[in-house]
Amino acid sequence: MKALIKNDFLIQTIASETVLIGSGEQINFSRMLVLNDTAVHIIEQLQQHSSPVASEVLAQSLVDSYEVDFPQALADVEELLHLLDEQGVVVVE
Repeated sequence: MKALIKNDFLIQTIASETVLIGSGEQINFSRMLVLNDTAVHIIEQLQQHSSPVASEVLAQSLVDSYEVDFPQALADVEELLHLLDEQGVVVVE
């Protein structure tokens, strides 16, 4: 699975919560997504690329940064990508 994050999404801290919000035409404060640390990490990785990123690459980044094994990291990445796809944040292929 590969994913590409859509333009104009920002990670912000609001009232001690880290959230993902759309800017520009995407802005809708009623649809902010609250993020945990690993979701922030994955989204930041996606934002660093202009082409789709493989879920295995994102999972390896979690393994390198957190104490998690690769199969669990891959399952977590793919679950998050599906959720972000449902919310219109990423395009999954």
